[in-house]
Amino acid sequence: MIDTAVIGGSVAGLQAALTLGRARRRVVLFDDGKARNRTAEHVHNFLGVEDTAPGELLALGRRQLREYDVEVRDTRVEDVTADGDRFGVEGERVRSVVLATGLRDELPDVPGVWESWGRSVVACPHCHGWEVRDEPLVQLGMRGLPDRSVARALLLSRWSNDVVLCTDGDELGADHLTKLDKAGVTIRTERVEAVQPAENDVRVLLKGGDTLLPRAVFVVVRQHQQSDLAVNLGCDVVDGAVAVDSSGRTSIPGVYAVGTTAVPALFAIGAAGHASTTAVALHADLLDRDLSS
Repeated sequence: MIDTAVIGGSVAGLQAALTLGRARRRVVLFDDGKARNRTAEHVHNFLGVEDTAPGELLALGRRQLREYDVEVRDTRVEDVTADGDRFGVEGERVRSVVLATGLRDELPDVPGVWESWGRSVVACPHCHGWEVRDEPLVQLGMRGLPDRSVARALLLSRWSNDVVLCTDGDELGADHLTKLDKAGVTIRTERVEAVQPAENDVRVLLKGGDTLLPRAVFVVVRQHQQSDLAVNLGCDVVDGAVAVDSSGRTSIPGVYAVGTTAVPALFAIGAAGHASTTAVALHADLLDRDLSS
């Protein structure tokens, strides 16, 4: 009997599998190779990791798992069935399930954004701001989310004194305008017609003919669960996140959720920490079941 099926093999899934493998649990990790950050050039703001590409970091994690006899299967899990205190996953009967399926990002509907995503177009100042500090920067808003667009532009102003907020047609309120003026952020309300890569920066083409040449474009995104497994299993989902307790337990006994699946705002290092804490709790829960059966 497999103790745990970990579904998703990015940072959180690998860390959960590593912690459980070191606890001598029999673990199978299922991964389709489509990590959310796969298009990024580097992983930043992760202690001990310097300018490593996401694929390199995940490959290292997979190599670590071999020492602990964690089996990795390169497949996407489309369904998990519950049968009493057991679950069916890809033809295997397992005692517990860890959902590490993560999120997918919905980008602003502007031509060229997706093509440059993870390189000259990014989302998080804490992840990428240092590398473009003191350079001209554009914060591209998401239409219909002016509060988030303004908040990100204000945050970005701590990394550069040359920040332009492109609202892409959204009008801002007086309070927004006051804060942006105080932070020194320039506002452009024209529709953004395209984002294009340039030699050392990126072009932002505005309706009316003006062109901005920032070093990088930061965007506001909407986030969605990559998988419907949690919903199909009956787990509570609140505001797009799988609801968990402080130890990563979902509302369905035996099902756990880790990383951004449960806490969307986590950075990579936070996702790893959350997964490790959850794996420790899962191991203890299995032990309790072992001793009370």
